[in-house]
Amino acid sequence: MARLVYLKESIKYYYQKYAQYVDPAVKFLFSFVTLLLFQMMFQYNNAVDKPLLFVLISAVQAFLPMSFLYYTASVLAMINLWKASMEIFVVFFFLFLICLLLFVRVDSRYAFIIVLTPVLFVLKLEYFFPVLLGMTVGFSGILPAVGGIFIYYFSLYTEDVIALLTTSSESEMGIGMSRIVNLMIIDKTLLVVLVTFCLVIFISTLLYQIFNEKAWLFAIIIGNVAMVLILLSGRLIFELNYSILRVFVEGFLAMGLAVVVQFFEGIGDFSRMEKVTFEDDEYIYYVKAVPKIKVSQSEHNVTNIKPEGEEESFEMPTEEL
Repeated sequence: MARLVYLKESIKYYYQKYAQYVDPAVKFLFSFVTLLLFQMMFQYNNAVDKPLLFVLISAVQAFLPMSFLYYTASVLAMINLWKASMEIFVVFFFLFLICLLLFVRVDSRYAFIIVLTPVLFVLKLEYFFPVLLGMTVGFSGILPAVGGIFIYYFSLYTEDVIALLTTSSESEMGIGMSRIVNLMIIDKTLLVVLVTFCLVIFISTLLYQIFNEKAWLFAIIIGNVAMVLILLSGRLIFELNYSILRVFVEGFLAMGLAVVVQFFEGIGDFSRMEKVTFEDDEYIYYVKAVPKIKVSQSEHNVTNIKPEGEEESFEMPTEEL
């Protein structure tokens, strides 16, 4: 265990040392992939379907907060929808506005969740996300995740609606909007996914916040098992056709990923738990402090021995992590 903790501290040390180079590179790569995937989701305007354009935008995005990617991806989707259908454009604009007012302006992390959720759905990696979201964000991550799910399924419904508007002889205003609403109501897969994400994030957060040495482990195991059971139940009840094998494989791999994330976040050393009491004019505070497990490199002194007549020897302590 000590070796693993030392390895973690070493990785964190070198990351902090080169963060000024690593962070922009990661943000550039993620922004570029996100823009490509959003273009795939809303591929109706060839004028903006230019990888070089995405490279330039991502290069700028690399030096901006990640929340700005929400605006970039949304504008890209709206440019495509403007070309396809004004009615669908208006629907997406209101969806964008709702997410902006309710989530993005409150906390920039929510913008990242809204963008990342549809990206994971496109990559077929969405089952990795609920437990991690409960562990890292908590209850407040439920609604932004729901917003991201709606964006992904909206992109699926858009293909059907635009095909309907193109082939239909009727030109009534609102036919596209009513079609999207009907698809949302009859789509049982959307219902199962929404219920799964909300319940799993809730369960994971509840277990993770329990004051127990193994709370994080309970959250990971029970959260992922609950996710698998809910998805399988939904498949049986509504006779859906998503892959059982993918559910099991991603659920198992999600446990491993969550353990790695928790390991880097820090595991509490309950053997050194301390209880502190202090008060002010109105309250008495009882605090339990649990330090994180850390292992620092032992200090070594290196002595250089030189022949007579040369400079005296000196000691050079190595840097302690």
